[in-house]
Amino acid sequence: MMESKKVKVYFPDGHLEKPIWNALVTAGYRLGKTERGYLIDVDHPKLVFKQVRPQIMPFYIEMGKGDGGITGEDILQNWMLKSNLKNVEVLEELPLRPTKLVVAISEEIYPDVYTIADLKERVGDKQVFIASEFPEIAKMYAEKHGLNAVVFDPIGKTEASLLPPMPEADLIIEVTEFGTTLKENMCRIIDVVMDKVHSVFIVNKESLKDGEKKQIMENLVTDLKEVIESRNLVSFYFNVPDENDLKKIIDYLTEKGFDPTISPLAKGGAAVHIIVDKSRVKFLKPIVRSMGAKRIATSPVITFGD
Repeated sequence: MMESKKVKVYFPDGHLEKPIWNALVTAGYRLGKTERGYLIDVDHPKLVFKQVRPQIMPFYIEMGKGDGGITGEDILQNWMLKSNLKNVEVLEELPLRPTKLVVAISEEIYPDVYTIADLKERVGDKQVFIASEFPEIAKMYAEKHGLNAVVFDPIGKTEASLLPPMPEADLIIEVTEFGTTLKENMCRIIDVVMDKVHSVFIVNKESLKDGEKKQIMENLVTDLKEVIESRNLVSFYFNVPDENDLKKIIDYLTEKGFDPTISPLAKGGAAVHIIVDKSRVKFLKPIVRSMGAKRIATSPVITFGD
């Protein structure tokens, strides 16, 4: 009897590992790995997870070594510039908080440089060194701004190449979320290359032609998106003991775009339930309370589908 085909998905390490792991666990996947393990156990008979750096995923998937993986748009763009990938496409953008791809210099080495124009004026045609894990993007950026640049990949800890004394780089092109690490190392952001860098699920085009593999990967992405998109949602419940108050509350909620669930209470009145972004709860509570709502409560929720 032939073994059923499996879908090999590359699981990210680094800053993407925890949110992806937590989202899958919340979606009902049981995951596990040893301390030194690269294969992640999953209780899905047709899924294989292998953990690798997101930086190498586009190459592996282009070569047909895996069916899909989770990486960043910046990484994918760098590979596209380097190798003109023909067998890789984005299946879905994941709703994780985006990062930025920025240009930074050392405040100590270049105290008067605040923009890339300032830097260009300062260095002129002098050779400058750019450190980046995205060398192809860095080369394109240097050419765009007329910099006589030598670009190199520092193999991690990019900001360290700016630190005096005798820094290895004049500027870096690096991913940041809030800029905290850059600020701690006295690095100043002087330009933004990509304002929003999203996480994406990429796939091998040949794998998409296999209906079963396509469905498995689409289901996986749907599970991820539903959990991630639900992280800011809560169930908002309250009772309306006086039925005379119910109509004005329902009218108010529907006017605000909600479609409340109404359930009768044993002793009269009704229970009302809506799903709402938790940031709105503090505004809704006093309004519905003033209209007659009692026993207001919230609880976490995961929504599956529309």
